[in-house]
Amino acid sequence: MKKTSFLFVPFVLAAALFLSTCGLDTIPIVPSPTSVTHEPIYTSADFDSNYFSFTAPTVDTVPELTFLGTAVYYRIYASSATMLSKQSSISSVNTETDSSAAASRMISYGYQQLNTSEGEIQPLIDKTGGLVTIRLTNYGDGNDPNNEYRAQISPLAKIPRRSVGTNKTFDFGRHDNNKYTPSENYALPASGDEDFENGTVENNKYYVDMYAVCVGRDAPYTRHFSQVLHLGSVPIDADAENN
Repeated sequence: MKKTSFLFVPFVLAAALFLSTCGLDTIPIVPSPTSVTHEPIYTSADFDSNYFSFTAPTVDTVPELTFLGTAVYYRIYASSATMLSKQSSISSVNTETDSSAAASRMISYGYQQLNTSEGEIQPLIDKTGGLVTIRLTNYGDGNDPNNEYRAQISPLAKIPRRSVGTNKTFDFGRHDNNKYTPSENYALPASGDEDFENGTVENNKYYVDMYAVCVGRDAPYTRHFSQVLHLGSVPIDADAENN
């Protein structure tokens, strides 16, 4: 019996070691965007502060992954209260324990990747990273390259667009007389739009909430996400020509 017990001990130890490691497949860790340099506040009425700015990581290689870059997601809300509730829910799972949980919840809430005037770029920022500044709306002449308050994505030199339609802007309801031709491109968010959380719109004011998240892809072409970085929220007054 002693001999049997002696032989059984290393077997048990080996089995325990196997069981303790067999379920722990390595989960690739995707670097996160961690630095917000300017976070707009949805209650702000100052047009000059209604822009997003953050630093996307510069990444050469990630173990077991092809690093794709940094994606920017947004959602339009009719109600600021609903927006804040969704923010809180996303934040509650934005931990290192499951780095993809917050991104998965954000996407499940209907957040869409920001589009551009030149079509889809997914993810928006490539692996070279760097400082990114995004202004969704035009204050003044959006066609003037010297207007620092025009809608733009810097340093990409591209103009932000919604994910719906072919060229819908964030200048909801803006026509600006002779400078812009009234068209579907300036249409208000409507029920059924994939990027819009429908609800009661008060004072014709909408809110755009935005996040950044890094994306990688493994050999089986499964996407992996980093923790998300909340970039802030801006108000858009559809009764105002400029925002």
